[in-house]
Formats: sequence, C-alpha cells, structure tokens
Amino acid sequence: MNRLFRMVRILGGLLGQAWGHFLARMSRLLDICAMFHRLILGAFIGPPCIGLFFRELSRQVYFTAIRRAYILVFTSLMLGMLVIVHATQQLVKLQGEEFIGWLLVTIVVREVGPVWAAFFVLLNSGGAITVEIGNMSVNQEIRALKMMGIDPYRYLGVPRFWGMTISLICLYILCVFTAIIGGYLFAQAFAEIFWAKFWLSFVNALQLIDLSVGFAKTTLFAMLIATVSIYFGFSSRFNVDEVARNTSEAAIWSLVLIGATDIILTAAYYL
Repeated sequence: MNRLFRMVRILGGLLGQAWGHFLARMSRLLDICAMFHRLILGAFIGPPCIGLFFRELSRQVYFTAIRRAYILVFTSLMLGMLVIVHATQQLVKLQGEEFIGWLLVTIVVREVGPVWAAFFVLLNSGGAITVEIGNMSVNQEIRALKMMGIDPYRYLGVPRFWGMTISLICLYILCVFTAIIGGYLFAQAFAEIFWAKFWLSFVNALQLIDLSVGFAKTTLFAMLIATVSIYFGFSSRFNVDEVARNTSEAAIWSLVLIGATDIILTAAYYL
C-alpha cells in the first residue's frame, strides 16, 4: 500500500510539473502574441519619426537581405539542382517532362522556397537581433531610453520587425528566381530537356494560388522570426549568460512557430 501511495505521489508530481511547464509555455506564447500586436501597430501609433524609422529600417534590410545574399543565391542554385537531378531523369524515362514545371512550382514556389529563405534569415539575422537588443537591455540602455521618454519597442523593435519582413519577401523572390534558373540550367546539362518545353511546363503549372501561398508563408515567417527575436532580446535583464540562453530559446521558438504555421497553411491549401 505504501508503495502504491508513493507511486501515485510521484505520478502526481510529474503531472504537476508537466502541467506547470505547459502553462509556462502558453503564457510565453501569449506574451509573444502581445509583442506581435505591439510591433504591428507601432509604426502607425505615436508621434511621427519618419527619418529615424527609415534609417533603422534600411540598416536592417541591408544587414538581412543584401550583405550575405550571395549565400542564398548559391544555396538556391543547389536547391534547383537537387530538384532537377533527382526527378527529371525519371520523368524523362516515363515521358513525363510536362510535370517538371508542376514539381518546381510545388517544391520551390509553394513549399520549400519560403522555408529555405526563412531559415537563412533566422540564421543570419534572428540571433543577431536577440543578442543586440539583449545586450542593450543588460547594459541598461533600454532603461535609459525609457527615462528619456523614448519608447524602446517603437525605437528598436518596429524598424527591425518591418525590415526583416521586407527583407525576407525580397529574399524569397530571389530564392525562387535563382532556383528556377538553376533548375533550368541543370535540366539542360543532365536531362537534355528542350528549353521551350521546360518553360512552357513551368508557366502552365504556375497559378496565382501558388504565389499567394508562397508570399503568405514568407510574410508570416518573417513576422514570427522578428517578433520572437525581439521579444527574447527585451526579455534579457541581468547578465550576458541570460542573453545567450534567450538567443538559443528564440531560435527554438522560431523553428516551432514556423513549422506550425507551415503545417496550417499547407493544410488550408489542400482543404
């Protein structure tokens, strides 16, 4: 009987801990949603500061979309190569060259392209934003801004939020364009598909709904990465070790939210 009571007590403790962790995650998710709402409205509410906003916005766009865009170009070429090399040879054997365009639209434009660009931005800029704002918070610079009457969320968060959103949309367009060009070049080199048949297949397969889903995913991914990175940057309070932990946690939260959003939008597309 004592053993049974002990097992029940241990099981109850484990369930209590699990429930506590679940409530903590839900509370953090609600805080991230509140931050998302604040950043969305931050550019339209409050005193105008157009010059400062566009200066910080251009800095974020340069850092995210321009400085290392060549890396995305190279990886997108490899994406187009992988799609073509592993699929077209089998399609040619089955005389199914007309499905090459559908394959590129499905993989590059609608599914993998937005995620590919989002991962690039997450690795390139997400952690940098968390570290930058986190160090400012630890060094009491955020407090100094508040004492001067400046809203730190509007001054630091809003330009980075919209800058990352614009950057990821531009990078998605670059990724799709480069992957399609890479697919065409490798199709000519490895599969010997007539160029007119390749482009005709792609144009016939590309529909407005595919572009809409691709841009919707890209925009939401960018907003999620920016919101999570900014939130965990402002959550740092005490020391540099906390900044490092928050940077890691921001990356994990971004990946989970991107995956959940991708599943929801893909399921909505097929319904």
